[in-house]
Amino acid sequence: MQIQNEALSSAVQHYIETVRRKGLTVYSFPTARALADVDPMIRQCFEAGTLFVSRAEHSDFEIFRREVGYPLPEDIAELLNAYWQPGIFGYYKDFPECFILFPAMRNRGEQPDDFFLRHGGLVSEVRRWIEYDGDPVKYLPIGIYDPYSCNFILYEAATGRIFIEAFDDLCNRTFEPVAGSLAELIAGLFLH
Repeated sequence: MQIQNEALSSAVQHYIETVRRKGLTVYSFPTARALADVDPMIRQCFEAGTLFVSRAEHSDFEIFRREVGYPLPEDIAELLNAYWQPGIFGYYKDFPECFILFPAMRNRGEQPDDFFLRHGGLVSEVRRWIEYDGDPVKYLPIGIYDPYSCNFILYEAATGRIFIEAFDDLCNRTFEPVAGSLAELIAGLFLH
């Protein structure tokens, strides 16, 4: 399935080219330690240098709707249906820490939607967000900003804008908008 959203498709292609130009391998990605469990055909592609593997089977994302209560936003659904990938990461604008979007990797013996439910999957992370008193109707966690503090990268469900969960000096949760869309964020990521 091709990404229909032109801006998102262009952003992903730009990111793929950036990764290729930098000579990154799957072992450069934060999820490399989980490769032993990845479906052998996908892992073989990753290890051969194809880090965005076109998906042959697609998700209907019904599991997301059932677990979270609303349909997965279209741009996220398109990205997750287009590729198996070890995550999208990089630095953005003048933010000092790394942005890490959740990966989409099918493990051995899994069905196409199972990656949502396991640790680090979208539904699993939404559940964690709810445990932290997050509101998944307003914000959807799509990644981590700064792996040390583990602040969520949040997708505002109503607008598609991207935010960082942060905490002020009094440990109150604050939200800082960083990008107008998922495509804008991915297009602006750079690697050192």
